[in-house]
Amino acid sequence: MLTETPLWPELPTPHQAPSSPRARRAAERRARRGRRTRWVVVAVVLGLGSVSGGAYALGLFDPAPVAAESSSAVVDAQAAADDAATLREQLAVEVKAAQSVLEGPDGQAAPKAERQALDTALDDARRLMTALDGATWSPSGTEQQATALLGQVGTLRADARAAADALREATRLVVESGRQLRLERAMTGLEDARAGLRESVAVGEQAVAESAQSAGVPDLEGLRAALDQAADLDAQAGALLEKAAAAQTAATGTAASAPPQDGAAAQGSAVPELLAQAGKLATALATTTAQVEDATATVLATTPDEAVEVEAEAAEDPADAAAGDPDTGADAGTAGTDTTAGTCPEPDQVWTAENGHLSSSELASIPFSPGHYVRADVVGGLAELNEAYAAEFGVSMTINSSYRTYAQQESLYDPSSKTAAPPGCSNHGTGLAIDIGGGVQAFGSAQYEWLKANAEAYGWVHPPFAEPSGRNPEPWHWQSVQAPNSY
Repeated sequence: MLTETPLWPELPTPHQAPSSPRARRAAERRARRGRRTRWVVVAVVLGLGSVSGGAYALGLFDPAPVAAESSSAVVDAQAAADDAATLREQLAVEVKAAQSVLEGPDGQAAPKAERQALDTALDDARRLMTALDGATWSPSGTEQQATALLGQVGTLRADARAAADALREATRLVVESGRQLRLERAMTGLEDARAGLRESVAVGEQAVAESAQSAGVPDLEGLRAALDQAADLDAQAGALLEKAAAAQTAATGTAASAPPQDGAAAQGSAVPELLAQAGKLATALATTTAQVEDATATVLATTPDEAVEVEAEAAEDPADAAAGDPDTGADAGTAGTDTTAGTCPEPDQVWTAENGHLSSSELASIPFSPGHYVRADVVGGLAELNEAYAAEFGVSMTINSSYRTYAQQESLYDPSSKTAAPPGCSNHGTGLAIDIGGGVQAFGSAQYEWLKANAEAYGWVHPPFAEPSGRNPEPWHWQSVQAPNSY
């Protein structure tokens, strides 16, 4: 029978104590061996504990340092990924602002070089945004991947700052150059409107002088009031032109001597207000010009002796009045001219009885130039053409002349000059022609060339007679494709 050897030998119980001396000595020897065995076991156990404790104290068995190192790398990588996302959002804000400028009035008016530079900066920024989108981190990534991400984000961070700086600088240049050109064009349009007003005022003042000794001249007081209004607007236009010139000089000087942001601030504070004032004033000048012309035409066309006759003619059918006396073929409205009713001096001119006698229901006000009218069925295309023009140049077209009544055309016609067609022969009298300023009045200007390339798509053209090689070169004269002739 097998017996188990106890780990700790048991001492004999008192009732098992040997009786002989030899037996007692043997028992004592066994007891001493047992005590030594127990102490050896205890010492081994205690020694192992001491060694184990020291090992843990030295970090030999403790996994904490390895876990701490891995956790730190993960935290750094995740923070870098968060930083990349923030940089991407900030760059997206810069891109949106720059794109808005490029598509706005300043961007549309800016020179091609500045626009292309901003386009390039936008492309660079968008590519960088894509790279930042790819800088992501997963907690399951390796330490090597974390190290690579930290290096990637460090590079992208520097690139993002450079891209944002380049984007802001390119945007600033577009704003400054675009506003400068918009201001120049607006002032050119204002000068043209002012010149047109002064021409009308000169004719009006002459009409007042000639009628000063007459009594009961229709609309004479209205003409005087319009002339007073014109004088006030002329003074306002002069003051605004001086302000614009000063602003342009200051902007040029600032750009040459001060940091870029100071020049942008100077432009940003002055130019928009000047543009707004110029637009309002140009409209007021055009409206007053039309009022002066209308009043002048009435005064010039009517004398006290003819007043009753004019009232009687107004009650007649316009076509009958325009047709004149069938026995003589003379047009009642062309007295004092060399034109016979039904004929025009140039082969490309067509006389019509309705010319200059359109009713108000046939006409429509030009939306962007109050006081000027064209035929109602062509005003829509003209308005759309102006929208495209304004998108390109940052300002609406300047209309110096549009529909003219028979009396107005008669007051402008000079048989010795080709500038104005005889009454009944001008497309202005059909409501299908306009005269444009704002740079268009010069062959080869950016505005003229743009209209040459784009106006026909909206139903408006520059007729052959008005071309540089035509019989009467007039860059400002444009007309609807529905015009019955080339004049």
